[in-house]
Amino acid sequence: MTSSATPPKRVSKKALIVTISGVLAGLLAISGAFSVGLWAQASEVTLLGVETTAVEDLTLQDASVRPAPSAASAARRIPTCSINDLALDPALGSFSGIVLDPISGEVVFSRLGEVGIAPASVMKVITASAALTTLGPDATFTTSVVASPDAETVVLVGGGDSTLSARAPGAESVYVGSPTLADLAEQTIASWSEGLEEGTKVAITELVVDASLWDPEDSWDSTWSTNAKSSGFISEVTALQVDGDRRDPAVALSPRTNDPVARAASAFVSALRAAGNTSRFVNISYGIADPDARVLASVESRPVSELVTYMLKESDNALAEMLARHVSLATGLEGISESIGQALTGSLAPYGLDSELATIRDGSGLSPENLVTPWYVGQLLVEAYRSETELSLIPDALPLAGVDGSLDDRFTGANAIAQAQVRAKTGSITGVRSLAGFVTGEDGADLVFAFFAVGDVGDAAKMAIDSVVTGVYSCGSNLADF
Repeated sequence: MTSSATPPKRVSKKALIVTISGVLAGLLAISGAFSVGLWAQASEVTLLGVETTAVEDLTLQDASVRPAPSAASAARRIPTCSINDLALDPALGSFSGIVLDPISGEVVFSRLGEVGIAPASVMKVITASAALTTLGPDATFTTSVVASPDAETVVLVGGGDSTLSARAPGAESVYVGSPTLADLAEQTIASWSEGLEEGTKVAITELVVDASLWDPEDSWDSTWSTNAKSSGFISEVTALQVDGDRRDPAVALSPRTNDPVARAASAFVSALRAAGNTSRFVNISYGIADPDARVLASVESRPVSELVTYMLKESDNALAEMLARHVSLATGLEGISESIGQALTGSLAPYGLDSELATIRDGSGLSPENLVTPWYVGQLLVEAYRSETELSLIPDALPLAGVDGSLDDRFTGANAIAQAQVRAKTGSITGVRSLAGFVTGEDGADLVFAFFAVGDVGDAAKMAIDSVVTGVYSCGSNLADF
């Protein structure tokens, strides 16, 4: 049986392809992706029973009129290397930290990066940066002896130099090249003798001690450990002391005394006697020197740049507190302990560091009431990396992993691959282990990091932090934040 319906015309494969091409071209033209000039011979065809126009020829009228991107988009590599498992090590307690690209400033890894944490001795990076910025790398601190109206009295004036040494000439000290009481006493005797008849004996019978550069009673933070002095971690913060008040000048953690000013005064009396003072007894009293008094003798500390380097390498708490007091004095805050936070954060504010991200109580990091965010520390280190100012001294002043300072015995075992590639400040107080600084990755990429282990943590956290940093070293520029 034959159907009365008219069957659809067969459509050639060529016509179907051309028609579909025409539809696609039209859609692209409508979307604005590009426009083309078309000319064609058209014929009526039926496609699936629908009358349509088949375009049998398609020619670009002028390819030069196509719009093109102004610049080719650069391919962006997606980082794939993770340190997350290392950061989850239970030995780290509650881990927080940040890694930044110091060139772009981009945060490439962050865990609780904006939460305040007691930084422990990482605090010294802040103190060092403020000292270099406010005091300058060439600044020194002067200890002097001045004359008194009484010819047999001299006044010893403390200049806030905890490195002043009572050691005998040629004896060792942790503070290499520091000024000595012996030198100060010899100058004093020589000046006192000027104008006297030859053979006249020097007879200084009284020593007045002026330790008032800052309040002598404001010398101890109540939040510091009660055994910090006897354990040798820090001395009382006085403007006059010798050898950081260590009983043994050659031992870093030698116990300290309860009265560094009296100890320094007694040591100076002995130095005067060794230099030629003939009085068998010298009375010691305390007072304020006349600012216009004639200077009989003076000695200078090593420059701030060297003091900062020793402080960071060896984590010297006494030096840190001394430098913090001098920053306070230089900023007009009288050197009192309660001004230290304002003095340090104020000194660093010109670098764009937000003081709201740092609550600072001391300069050493011994206080658990210091609260600083990893972000603040990281941004400061980025500034040190980029800076052409005094801050540029910070990276080289930090301990080098496996080589010197407080990192000389770190990054061992599997972490030894990162030795000499990490410069960082260590930190350790009850409930905190920290490390912050710079790492050059295995691929040569420089990165800044600030890592903190908080809570029920012990020395096992040190190796765990080393492992996280070694992970950063291995990842380099391929470090991912997952």
